Amino acid sequence: MTEKEKIGKRVVELRNKIPSDEYSNKQVSQQELADNNIGLTKQLIGSIERGDANPTLEKLVLLAKALNQKKIDVLGIEIDIDKFIKEVDSNT
Repeated sequence: MTEKEKIGKRVVELRNKIPSDEYSNKQVSQQELADNNIGLTKQLIGSIERGDANPTLEKLVLLAKALNQKKIDVLGIEIDIDKFIKEVDSNT
């Protein structure tokens, strides 16, 4: 298994823990996750889950937020997701 595939597998695990707002007793779909989160597309989520994508740090943070994560660890640095998004928004 490649390192990108490991990330994809973890994304699937986290997504499967989120209940769907559209369907009872089901996990959120890639499409539903993308529809409810600015900056994400179904194609990007699918590509990450398959281990095909090389997402930017910004896309990883947006995905982590969509997956209800508060922090992620990158290169041994803990990144606060909400703080990162505020910083990005203030620079645009």
